[in-house]
Amino acid sequence: MSPKKGLFADTKSAPRFRLDEPQTEVYVGDCREVLAGLPEESIDLVFADPPFNWNVKYADWKDDMRREDYLDFTYQWLDACIRVLAPHGALWVNIPDDWAAEIVVHLKSRGLHMVNWCIWHFRFGQCRDSNFIVSKAHVLYFAKDRKRRIWNPDAILVPSDRASLYNDKRTRKTRRPGLRVPLDVWYGPYLGRIQGTNKERRPGHRNQIPETYMSRVISACSNEGDLVLDPFLGSGTTCTVARALNRRSVGIEFSEPTAESAFERIKNGAIRIDAEFRRELRQLATEVFLEIYRGEYSEDDVVICDELNRRYIEACRNRMPGASEEDLNLALFAERKSGRLRHKLKPRRPIKHARYIEASEAAKEEAKRKLGKTLDQIMCNPTYKAVFDEIAQKQAPGERRYRLRKAALSIRKRGKSHSRPSKD
Repeated sequence: MSPKKGLFADTKSAPRFRLDEPQTEVYVGDCREVLAGLPEESIDLVFADPPFNWNVKYADWKDDMRREDYLDFTYQWLDACIRVLAPHGALWVNIPDDWAAEIVVHLKSRGLHMVNWCIWHFRFGQCRDSNFIVSKAHVLYFAKDRKRRIWNPDAILVPSDRASLYNDKRTRKTRRPGLRVPLDVWYGPYLGRIQGTNKERRPGHRNQIPETYMSRVISACSNEGDLVLDPFLGSGTTCTVARALNRRSVGIEFSEPTAESAFERIKNGAIRIDAEFRRELRQLATEVFLEIYRGEYSEDDVVICDELNRRYIEACRNRMPGASEEDLNLALFAERKSGRLRHKLKPRRPIKHARYIEASEAAKEEAKRKLGKTLDQIMCNPTYKAVFDEIAQKQAPGERRYRLRKAALSIRKRGKSHSRPSKD
């Protein structure tokens, strides 16, 4: 791959901004021209939130075209997106009432298949008394091939009203107890319009899409490592969320100052996605821990004992299939630190001094230096844990892995060294 061209070695223009791990590129210019230089069928997912032609004062864009000119512009960029969309890919368009019908007809005429016509509903609309207040946008979901499209329903599950509101016992017997795929009308926490008091708000940007909205689209219609494209980058939500979800991404923005501001946001990372994900993980960790073990074992035991941890991870992934082992274990440790589970546990006898504790402490310090991780991070990640085991068992040959791990955590909890000369 050419270092100048980035994701696409044969593009006519280089990206204005770029990041690695995962690769993220921002182009500046007319999206029709940039898209014309991208390889055919190279994009896994396209999300577009174009100018609505509502005479909004954007940086360099004329937003008051004649109707015919705006539709001609719209059809051109749609066709350009269709050309670069992979056979298994999806195309999403966020659009108001004014243009939704024309876009649907055009995409169908180009052979795309409508999967859903969703509604993004928000409670805050522009006040008026000449007609009903607009409180929605259309979220059009099309695919080149309905059968081959990427679709990850387990990644976007939400609580079922039948279960949470009406306590319908039938929901407990389904493949996803108490959960369901979201409705085609989108509303709820963190799905409203981004107002000035919202933590996600970027000054100087208009029509900003919520991170939770974008997370739903990207999680459902792409896989980790896939390439996501936004032809109207705006405030940078698409690339910001794509990076948070470990997707590569390409954004195109007409205005260079707007693109530069969006890139700053992309570098800073998502605000809502990570916080919400961690909150959900901790709630899941608590529920599963109490359901399976009911205080018979400590959180430390569940993380460091291979058999206990296997059961815990499997139970969590039945509800949240995409969660990593490290994230789930760290969530359980976070709940331990919060003290919310402490009263649920039976008291455990402290580990008395033994020769293997010296080996365990030495292994702890060496593993931390070698990996550059905390002890909690080491114990929560299977790869790091294996490094600790190897070091510890060299120090104490034949000693059980569980006992060495337990000793290391015991040292952490006491906050002091247990090393002292052996009495032998």
